[in-house]
Amino acid sequence: MLKLIVENDRNELNVFEFNGNLITVGRSEKNDLVLNERNVSRYHFQLEIIDDRIIISDCRSFNHTFVDERELFGEKLEIFVGNVITVGDYNIYLEEDDESLLKTVQMAVETEGHKIASENLLLAKNGYLGGKVFPITGRETVIGSHASADVYISSNDIPPIHSKIVFDGNIYLLVKGDYNADYPLVVNDTRVDSVDMRNGDEIRIGDYIFEFVEKGEEYDPLPYQHVAEETRKEKLRKDIKGKKIKSINDEERDEKTEITRIEKGSGGGKTVLILAALAVLAAVFVIFFFVL
Repeated sequence: MLKLIVENDRNELNVFEFNGNLITVGRSEKNDLVLNERNVSRYHFQLEIIDDRIIISDCRSFNHTFVDERELFGEKLEIFVGNVITVGDYNIYLEEDDESLLKTVQMAVETEGHKIASENLLLAKNGYLGGKVFPITGRETVIGSHASADVYISSNDIPPIHSKIVFDGNIYLLVKGDYNADYPLVVNDTRVDSVDMRNGDEIRIGDYIFEFVEKGEEYDPLPYQHVAEETRKEKLRKDIKGKKIKSINDEERDEKTEITRIEKGSGGGKTVLILAALAVLAAVFVIFFFVL
């Protein structure tokens, strides 16, 4: 189990425990860990756990994410228990129980199963969002890649406001967003501009699929969670193996190597300068000797 100890600017500490292997952090209430200060982005960063490794990803936050004062922006980095994450006015310290993170996550996932929707919601059925649910609340629910979207999809292929679910007091109406490019909205394999939503309707937005679940109806996120986890893990493993994700320890070693190289280089430069000065003095001495 991973523990996050959060210290605010008043030196107050709060401890949060997580069984999952994907932890999102930000100002939005939809995050696993909510940090309310204004200098925290709605979706600021996330932690992914794979094979007992902890990978931090900055979500292109406005004020960026820092690990031991190293600045991250829109990139991933392997970090370790003992590293300090700084977000706005918060310092976040990582702690881990003795048991394997992976075992804990597997046990947590196995206890999940069929659920009854306590409110209308969208169930993500594929991609990295697989198994995640988004409540449909209020008069308008925005779907898109903008950080303020109620259903946030982190993808450059999705417009900031792709579509909206509007409640008029009687029905839930899904409508296209206002954009010029061709981003189709597909419901039950039919391209639409707007449609009344019914339980079980399948919405396709780019490569992402969602199912509309009405309040009181049964749904099962588990199969989609398993697929999402395996897909995400496989990608992380490839990125780690291909050196696309660095370790913060590698960064420190690189910095030390660079410092050593510079020191050696500057030392070599000093030697060259000394030899050049001696050569000039020797030439002056020879000229002076012949003149006399």
